[in-house]
Amino acid sequence: MIFYDMDSLAEKQGIDNKYLLTAAVAAWARTLSERKGRTLEEDNEKFISTALQGFDEGLVKILEDGEAPEKEALPEEADHALVEE
Repeated sequence: MIFYDMDSLAEKQGIDNKYLLTAAVAAWARTLSERKGRTLEEDNEKFISTALQGFDEGLVKILEDGEAPEKEALPEEADHALVEE
């Protein structure tokens, strides 16, 4: 298991609120777990680890209120987390 420093992740995401980051990571992990056709057996990795890795590598971004994702960054299933405050 890889441990992530939430302060470092928050800095990479450009946000000051690590509680918002925690909620976004949890929301993204939930989204991953609910996707049809994806099981944990595929890569033996927990959804929360996959979500954290996505945020750490910059594959998933937290958008500010009203900010739209970039068009080219929108595949069939967008990789962004929506967290309402």
